[in-house]
Amino acid sequence: MTVLGHGIDLVDVEEIAALLKLSDDFLNRCFSNAERERLLEIVANAERIAARFAVKEAVLKALGRGFGNGFSFQDVEVFNHQSGAPFVVLHGRVRELSDSLGVSNWLVSLSHDGGKAIASVIAT
Repeated sequence: MTVLGHGIDLVDVEEIAALLKLSDDFLNRCFSNAERERLLEIVANAERIAARFAVKEAVLKALGRGFGNGFSFQDVEVFNHQSGAPFVVLHGRVRELSDSLGVSNWLVSLSHDGGKAIASVIAT
């Protein structure tokens, strides 16, 4: 297994909580319909949402890019296997870039504690 990229992101949970209180705009802009449905199913709190947002940022960092210029937060979906392990599904330009770099697998880890959420992803 060859490591093609690594990304890490740290998110302040209070900032996400504040965005969530303002409106649904943050969720609608950053999470796909399928992700929002899953967040409702698991009764996701700000910590869980922040951790999933951190995964999205970390994926783009692993690819050497940032959001914007055709790269959308909704192009990186974050879900969990039955075991609870997180995984990503890529779409659009993010998927195209990942494929062009030869990424065939993503290792995803996330955590939250003490008002912070963190995600680490490794592209192989």
